[in-house]
Order: sequence, then structure tokens, then C-alpha cells
Amino acid sequence: MSNQPWFLVPLGSLGAGEVTLPPDESRHALKVLRVAPPDVITVTDGAGTVARCAASRVEGGSLIAEILESELRRPLLPEVVVYQGAAKGGKVDDVVERLAEMGVAETTVFASERSVVRWDQAKAARLAERWGAIARSTAKQSRSPFVMRTDQPLSWERMLARVANEQATVVLWEGASLPLRTALHGPPDRIALVVGPEGGFAREEAEALADAGGQLVSLGPRILRTENAPIVSVAAVLYHYGLIG
Repeated sequence: MSNQPWFLVPLGSLGAGEVTLPPDESRHALKVLRVAPPDVITVTDGAGTVARCAASRVEGGSLIAEILESELRRPLLPEVVVYQGAAKGGKVDDVVERLAEMGVAETTVFASERSVVRWDQAKAARLAERWGAIARSTAKQSRSPFVMRTDQPLSWERMLARVANEQATVVLWEGASLPLRTALHGPPDRIALVVGPEGGFAREEAEALADAGGQLVSLGPRILRTENAPIVSVAAVLYHYGLIG
């Protein structure tokens, strides 16, 4: 299925004998890729179900395809999630795209003491919509049956509460001495990585994350930019657990 065009449909769309591509996917299939019956395409619901389908007809501008075969793929474990400190400009957009391509299950942005940017409710909703669109587009480009989950930015307090409920958490902090590889055990079913904002974590914040169950770890003697640290740390985790390499 990997050599065929990939399309994304809403959850629950692949249960019957036919599937209708949503308007944006139909436009891309018909206008850009010139898909026409009986071309074979790959369709996924972004939650693990992947179907090989044959384009059958066009109705009202929507492409309808017959489901030839489908399979449910299981996510690789451990599931990696990232809590990313807020950053200015398009840095978070780049982080979301790269992490989605690497197979990260979930990325959530949060505010902290040294965060440069702030947002109101309207801006938070716009950011969540944009990050979701980036995650969906990247899943298609990378031929992934899973779309990385994104959410509206969190306050420091809400992020801390979520970290306290994680199965295993490592916190990247320049003041830590424990190497990341030493903190990785298991493998757990899920591991969370917490990355600070452009100014890093204040000592009090690092201590609060440790009190919430996070292990404070170091990536080495070099200080990485906030947009580079999650990429390096995720790659290290994936390699450690045999998911890449």
C-alpha cells in the first residue's frame, strides 16, 4: 500500500464496503493527483486502520472508493509523547511537523515562567487548529496510519498535573547531571519528554517537575535550542528502544 496515494478520512469511515473522501481530500485526489476510476488508493482513519481501495465514482465533487481490503495496525511501544515549551515565531510549527514525521504519538505545548509568547483563548484555538492540520498533513506525507495528537496550549499548572499522571517522564534540563540514556527503563507503554521554552526552566520549575514524578536528565554538555532538543531526545529514545536504526 505504501506506493499508492494516501488519503485521510474521519474515524469510523472505514467500516462499510465503500468510503467517501472528505471534501479537501477529494479535491486533492481529483484535481491534483488526477485519481479516477479504477485507480487504487490507500485510505487511513489516522487511528491505525489502513484500507486498500479502488476509486469507483464521483458524486457531488466527492470521490467514492470501494474498500478492497483493510487492516488494523498497532502502534509501536513505547508510545512517545512530548510536552514542548512555548516558543516564538514558527518554531513550534516546525517541531510539530518533525515530531509527527518521527512517529510521536502526542505533542502538547505549554507556558512557563520564561516563555516568550503568550496566548488568549482565541489564539489558542487557532494554534490548535494549525498544529492539527500540520500533524494530519505530515501523517499523509510519511505514510503513517497514525495522526499525532495535538491540543490547545496548556498553562503551567495544567501541564504539571498531566505530567503527574504520566507513566514515565523525563525532563530535559541543563542543570541535570543524569544522562538521558540512564533514565530510560522498561520499556514502558508510554514515555513523556518535557522540553523547556527558549529561556529554559527556572530551578523552581525543574524541582516542581521532579516532584511530579519527572526525572531531570541531560543531553550532554551542549545547550540545544528549544526547537532542536525534542528532535534529538525523541531520536535517542526511539533508538534506545529499537524503534529506529
